Amino acid sequence: MVTRRSTQTVGDDAVVAATGQPRAAWFELLDAQGATGWTHTRIATWLVEEQGVDAWWAQSLTVAYEQERGMREPGQRADGTFDVSVTRTVDATPAAVYALVSDDAARAAWLGPALAEVGVAGDLDVVGRTIDRSVRLRWPTEAVGGATGRARRVLLTFDATSPGVAGGSRTRVGVSYSGVPTLDEVAPLKEFWKRRLDALAALV
Repeated sequence: MVTRRSTQTVGDDAVVAATGQPRAAWFELLDAQGATGWTHTRIATWLVEEQGVDAWWAQSLTVAYEQERGMREPGQRADGTFDVSVTRTVDATPAAVYALVSDDAARAAWLGPALAEVGVAGDLDVVGRTIDRSVRLRWPTEAVGGATGRARRVLLTFDATSPGVAGGSRTRVGVSYSGVPTLDEVAPLKEFWKRRLDALAALV
């Protein structure tokens, strides 16, 4: 799965409407300032304080500029790490999905057997939960996407969505994981979670 560039997700017409000029013009201004040698924070701050750009659009322009100038890969955060996110809509209530994720035995049925594929030995510990809304799992440092010296967290969220054709309950399940150290680990993690959400959907 390829992460789309910022310029592909937000149209230039929207940039002009919000900031007064297209990305290319902003990029030229930044180039003239020597911004390829700046940090992410400095670029965004300059756009807000010196050019009067709205803070949200300053962040969007900064990310796009960094990507186009080779300072940041698509999906890469300012600290150099990457985010992974996967969603799947299942035919069940948020409460039913929550039960399959929060309970250790139930979770083992759709997640446990595949964890070895990404270097996880044993199960993932639940380190936080909001009933029927979300579950947070500890991701080991030695697994794919793990960072030495710091255990990561995987957040699964459950949001009710529009009923299906038959009128039954449906839930959008989201998996989000931040701090993936390298780009090479992003695709395997996305594929892993896509297959695991398929397995979860088959149980409900």
